[in-house]
Amino acid sequence: MRFDRARRPIFPRSLRPRIFALCCVSAALPLVALALWQAARGVIDWSTLGVVLGATLIGIAFILLAIDSLLIVARSASEAIASTNRRQLSAIRAVRRNELLGELIAGIDRVAQAAGARVVSLDSAAYRDPLTGLWNRRGFLSQTAVAGEGAVALLDLDQFKAINEQYGRDAGDQVLRDFAGFLSRVLRSGDIVARWGGVAFAVFFPATSEQEAGVILHRLTRRLAAGAVEGPDTIPISFSGGVVDLEGGPFDQAVTRASEALYAAKRNGRDQVRVGRQHLRAV
Repeated sequence: MRFDRARRPIFPRSLRPRIFALCCVSAALPLVALALWQAARGVIDWSTLGVVLGATLIGIAFILLAIDSLLIVARSASEAIASTNRRQLSAIRAVRRNELLGELIAGIDRVAQAAGARVVSLDSAAYRDPLTGLWNRRGFLSQTAVAGEGAVALLDLDQFKAINEQYGRDAGDQVLRDFAGFLSRVLRSGDIVARWGGVAFAVFFPATSEQEAGVILHRLTRRLAAGAVEGPDTIPISFSGGVVDLEGGPFDQAVTRASEALYAAKRNGRDQVRVGRQHLRAV
């Protein structure tokens, strides 16, 4: 730190002028030493000093040109690093022609790509259900954080525990994947589908009334009854559901009302959809 403060009045702060100054001083040391030695002897050989001065100047010029060419590559490397934020990798490819800096920038490029892939992986793990590939609860709430008008539904597979107990967890997982794929295929492209947890699924129907959403879900129950999704040994798969309007209130309150409608469907025989605060059966 003390040396750094002491050299500030002598050497400039920026890198390029600082390197040039250091090289000039270093290259001039032999000339200064020769002049001092001759002065100490009392005999100054001007011809010798002239030759050494010329050689020193030529050496300084050569050093400055060499350093400047190296700094051009370093500057390109710096620009290449900055360009990674803009995904402009052509500068990196150009820098790779320089062996040492090219290896450095190639390593930085690989690290940046690995970090980007890791971020994507972590984001997927945080918002996606690993079994079905649908949004998980966190992802669903994130997607509907600024939901406008629409309806929200909760669906729950019927008699799923019996499948797990009789055929095993792997068979149950396959049923969950098949049902998730069924929902993704048959619902509208703008509808948001998620695995809410366990055997429960959530659906948000943008700009859709609870009655319209109830009709859509009721059609799904009929398609399932026709064998759209089957369990092991062709066991029929069905679901119970509850759907309600957002009514302009908080989203979590609508989810609570949808859950109440869902349990009404469970209590009244399963394999059906209940709509609204009155828990009317969708037809």
